[in-house]
Amino acid sequence: MINYREILRLSSLGLNKTQIAQSVGCSRTIFIQVLNIAEEKGIGCPLPSDLSDRKFSELLFPSAKTKPQYKMPEY
Repeated sequence: MINYREILRLSSLGLNKTQIAQSVGCSRTIFIQVLNIAEEKGIGCPLPSDLSDRKFSELLFPSAKTKPQYKMPEY
C-alpha cells in the first residue's frame, strides 16, 4: 500500500517528484495523481493526528461500496 501521508509530507518539504516517487516506492504518475486529488479536496500536509492511513486513502480514493442496481428487462 502506498503511503499517501508520506507523499504529502515530502512534497511539503520541497523535494522533486522523482525523489519523492523513489523514496515512497511508487510511480511519478501516482504521485502526481495523489497531489492533484489532495489539492482538489483541500487536504494539506499537517494532517490531523486522528486521521488514520486507511481513512485518508478512502478520502483520496473512495471505493464503491454499494451494490450495482440492475433494472429488470421488460419482456
